[in-house]
Amino acid sequence: MDSTYHETVLIEEVIDSLHITKGATYIDATLGNGGHTIEILKLGGRVLGIDMDPEMISIAESRIKNLESRENFKAVQGNFKDIDIIAKENNWENVSGILLDLGVTNLHLKSLERGFSFENPEAILDMRLDPITQGVKAADLLNVLREDQLESMLATIMEPGGARWITKRVIERRSQELIKTVGDFLEICKDLKTGKVGLNEATLPFLALRIAVNSELDNLKIGLEKAFNLLDQNGKLAVITFHSKEEEIVTTFFKEKIRDDKSKVISLKPIVSSQKELEINRRARSAKLRILQKYAK
Repeated sequence: MDSTYHETVLIEEVIDSLHITKGATYIDATLGNGGHTIEILKLGGRVLGIDMDPEMISIAESRIKNLESRENFKAVQGNFKDIDIIAKENNWENVSGILLDLGVTNLHLKSLERGFSFENPEAILDMRLDPITQGVKAADLLNVLREDQLESMLATIMEPGGARWITKRVIERRSQELIKTVGDFLEICKDLKTGKVGLNEATLPFLALRIAVNSELDNLKIGLEKAFNLLDQNGKLAVITFHSKEEEIVTTFFKEKIRDDKSKVISLKPIVSSQKELEINRRARSAKLRILQKYAK
């Protein structure tokens, strides 16, 4: 695999879990740079790839265009919360498997211009996955939300005390001048007590802000149900999470489907990366794969 794209996590585990069948249809609802999709195509599957970020669509298409099986692939820019509409418009319903690889890619985190990374303090604090259709940037939220709204937003990821501390700093800073750049927010986060060894003081505030900008948790709740409804009988829903809030939503949803006798969990414990993968991809440390299989009626 090209090391340029090694950030795609749990590729072997996803492919093994989905049991790809030649000619069957799949949806990669978070296409990214196409790592998972490429392996599905190589095994003869047909893939509809969805991604909010037009840059990711372009990267994936450039990687797939040289595959012999490229005709079995179609890319659509969109949000997976609209997966039902996208699938219907592209005649891609009753699928054998759907993948959700949540969060952002390393390419986003490595980008020095879009505000996802700490590395360029001069970058505009943007964080939008789709700069074309999304109007509100991360900096906008920090500058316009009420104090209680800011605290609530940060507390989705942070401990209450930390969320309150950052909120006070935001209010103080914006009373003097607008918050505009990554550096501005890094300065606000400076000296935050995380209580966790080795955790950058800005990691959780940045994560909470990114989640809010892209409505990630709300979209996940909506997208899971719609994805499940698109599955053929015995179809599988594979979800890769990276933090506890995503895990909470996914596990709650899986338990509801099991309780309603509509599905079964393939693995009782989440599937995690091998030591080999962890050695080349630090992002994989947080990745947890869960698979739900729909029951045949």
